[in-house]
Amino acid sequence: METIVVVAALSLSLILFVRRARRPPLPPGPKSSWFGFGRPPVPEMFPWKTYEKWQKTYGDLNFYYAFGSPVAIINSRKVAEDLLEKRGAIYSSRPTRTMMGDLMGWSWSFGGMAYGDRWKKYRGTFQKHFRSSTVARYEPIQLKEVQTLLLNLKRTPEDFAHHMRRNAAALVMKINYDHDISDEGDVYVDLAEKAMASVAKAAIHGTYAVDYLPILKYIPSWFPGALFKRQAKEWRKLSEAMLQKPFEMVKQKMASGMAGPCVTTLEIEEGAQQKDFDVTMTQGIAAVSYAAGADTTVAGVISFFLAMMTHPDIQLQAQAEIDRVVGTDRLPNFEDRNRLPFVTCITWEILRWNPIAPIGVAHATVQDDVYEGYWIPKGTSLIPNIWRMFHDEAKYPDPHKFDPRRFEDEAKNAELGINELPLMTFGFGRRICPGRWLALDTIWITVASVLAVYNISKPKDENGVDVEQDVKYAGTVVSRPEPFKCLFVPRSKEALDLITQGGGQRAA
Repeated sequence: METIVVVAALSLSLILFVRRARRPPLPPGPKSSWFGFGRPPVPEMFPWKTYEKWQKTYGDLNFYYAFGSPVAIINSRKVAEDLLEKRGAIYSSRPTRTMMGDLMGWSWSFGGMAYGDRWKKYRGTFQKHFRSSTVARYEPIQLKEVQTLLLNLKRTPEDFAHHMRRNAAALVMKINYDHDISDEGDVYVDLAEKAMASVAKAAIHGTYAVDYLPILKYIPSWFPGALFKRQAKEWRKLSEAMLQKPFEMVKQKMASGMAGPCVTTLEIEEGAQQKDFDVTMTQGIAAVSYAAGADTTVAGVISFFLAMMTHPDIQLQAQAEIDRVVGTDRLPNFEDRNRLPFVTCITWEILRWNPIAPIGVAHATVQDDVYEGYWIPKGTSLIPNIWRMFHDEAKYPDPHKFDPRRFEDEAKNAELGINELPLMTFGFGRRICPGRWLALDTIWITVASVLAVYNISKPKDENGVDVEQDVKYAGTVVSRPEPFKCLFVPRSKEALDLITQGGGQRAA
């Protein structure tokens, strides 16, 4: 009997050895510490810049182990499209995020769900409300909120970042919950912002060892080194409140007959006709809209403010286009979009110049695969370095320059294979952001409206001389400019009248 066991063990070992010997090599990459069981060899802040350096040494596809888990970095658009789009059946899952999912309570967010039936159900329900053919229903809300933004910029222009956060929050809360937020201290917005602040700390891939070693979630909170457990306990309260409190508010308004149409009321009414109404799904698709949309929209528009302050020639060209097409007796509306191509080019360049999500959201493989002679194991986390893709000199000439004109000649760009529209900022393949159409609309109408009314310029010192600022970008999962100062000066009395006397977005 013992002889049989020994022979079987030796045979199995031989089979595994032969298979491994025949297996293609892993993609090149930096040496992992502790034989692959150490911390990832990347900093927590600005990891995309480290990945960019790796590309010069290891090529477009890099690989390393972190705490024993395989991780691949994608540094080129071609590799991203080959794997994340053309091989979507293999590369459309998500890595297990124990910190956010199990410990912080974000398992309701379909953005982080594994590829499967539950994810398809949640995403399909979300898309029903936010696909390109349906987002036009939200244009009246967008126009109303951009009008409020313009007024707030007149009253306290120095608080432009706060005003933009309020604008994005108001839009999402109205669409999803029919809730008109308070200008100061709205309980639901404050709650969501605190919840999103916790996500910003936890969402960068590789921040917490428990994401690679899920068994760590079982250690007690008092144990040395278990600070993450104590953090997660507090952050979980925010996640649960963000999910449930605005939903309960809508239910109360429905019970009293005071609820207006919104995503949540539509889903509750439809769910009442179903035997298996998924309450968590309805709560989740509304909450994830805030989680995925508000913060990124704010980051994009604040980048726009910075770009206009530092590029007055671009600002003047866009304003000349608006004056020519729209005139000066009304504000832009969505019907003007096709006739304002340079404003649209500015929107695209905002997304490319300093991408909102520099490393996107990690994908994961559901089976082994081989790509260009390299083995990619099942369970590999794949991180698309969107920052590098948008700063590839061969694809975007002079990539660090803010230059919306690069997108003007579409035919020439297509012929040369350069300056493709930066849709990569929304992800890839089956996991591309389903809220991208609302985000694009919101950024576009904000850009057009602000440029119609204001000149954005550098602050002045006591002698009227421009104050120069070295503005840095945050190195977190959502990258936005660090705090800076700028001026919003009304272009004319007529422009100011549009927002103070109700000129608004009148029909063309």
